[in-house]
Amino acid sequence: MKKKIRGLNTNFLIATVISTLNIGMRRRLRFIRIVKTITAIRLLRILYREGVIRTFVIQDDRDTILVYFKYTDGINICSKLTLISRPSKRGYFGLNKLAKVYNNNSFIGFYIVSTPKGFVTTDYCLLQVHTGGEVLIKVELL
Repeated sequence: MKKKIRGLNTNFLIATVISTLNIGMRRRLRFIRIVKTITAIRLLRILYREGVIRTFVIQDDRDTILVYFKYTDGINICSKLTLISRPSKRGYFGLNKLAKVYNNNSFIGFYIVSTPKGFVTTDYCLLQVHTGGEVLIKVELL
């Protein structure tokens, strides 16, 4: 039997995590709490590895994750997280299209892509995995 998470839209967990992170960044909070799910942990690992967030702490006793934001001179490192692929409109990019979109866009940031190897960034996808996948999130940096 599935565990019902109170107060969380379980239809699309990625959207819930992204919207919570965007609200926390806009309000310039020091940290936020999000519900602990495997998807949230995978996304936060990528954001931590890329230097978007300072750290995250998994609290097993409360089933939550504390996410600490990274600021330099009072300004957040990440300007915006945008959801690309939704349940109603999925965005699958092959390797050629991913390289074309990534190179032609004049933004500083990266995409998070769901591949058979797991969640990876576009750099890792283009240079090491050599495969496309479902583009989930666009991360814009300052």
